[in-house]
Amino acid sequence: MEEIVHGRYKLLRKLGSGGTGEVYKALDLRLKRNVAIKRILPEKRGKKRVLGRLQKEAEYLAMVEHANVVLVHDIVDSRDTFSIIMELVNGVPFIRAFRRRPMPEAQYLGYLRQILAALKAVHGVGLIHRDVNPKNVLVTREGVVKLTDFGLSGLVKDTDHRMGGTLAYMPPEAMRKNSRLGFGVDIYSLGFLSYQAILSLHGFKKLYGAKRPRDWIRWVLSSEPFKTLKELGAPVSDDFSELVARMLAKDPKVRYQKVAQVQKDLDGYLETIGYPAAGL
Repeated sequence: MEEIVHGRYKLLRKLGSGGTGEVYKALDLRLKRNVAIKRILPEKRGKKRVLGRLQKEAEYLAMVEHANVVLVHDIVDSRDTFSIIMELVNGVPFIRAFRRRPMPEAQYLGYLRQILAALKAVHGVGLIHRDVNPKNVLVTREGVVKLTDFGLSGLVKDTDHRMGGTLAYMPPEAMRKNSRLGFGVDIYSLGFLSYQAILSLHGFKKLYGAKRPRDWIRWVLSSEPFKTLKELGAPVSDDFSELVARMLAKDPKVRYQKVAQVQKDLDGYLETIGYPAAGL
């Protein structure tokens, strides 16, 4: 592939694609560095909704500067396409780490602290990510977490309340019409990610079965809580099990509503077990 776009980016290989756009690894010929380019398919360029969504994603990403959030270098708006030029993360989706095997609590704690730090930065500028799931969390070879894909993000003060996100990671209020969404949406999603990481995707499906989307929505909207990790026999501490359960509470009034609250309880627990503070 030798295509050069926007006069300076040499496309090297496609990293992924969807119904409206594509992501490429590219070489910035001017600065001699590799980047990621997310761009609208040419045939979708004229669709205002598609263009508006990508423009918003670029705007929101640019608002957040944090080591655990993917960095935006530039945006390029041309007659044929619209592109976001981003940091190229040499990592893999977090989902690969626990697809078939449970992740030990001690190993997961380091990742959890980094994801919480990313969300604190996101929420700090008034944004709700709205699609926190293990495919949107990348992990580098060095173990550094990068939160990506802000395509469904919105400002907490004016987030539209249409159903959106990855169904399994959506809290009840995100499934209801005219619900006011807050930062607790992302905390629930992270709680669900934590739940799956400890159980493994394979283990989670064995416990809960393969529910059809409408059956899953009906169950999430019910008053029946998730069983705690301890109740399921997971090899975790009581404190960690309770922390995940509160993140995953269906009732927003019971659930943590601020990342700082989760961090405070998590840090208190880590101190009691002598977990190292360095490197995170």
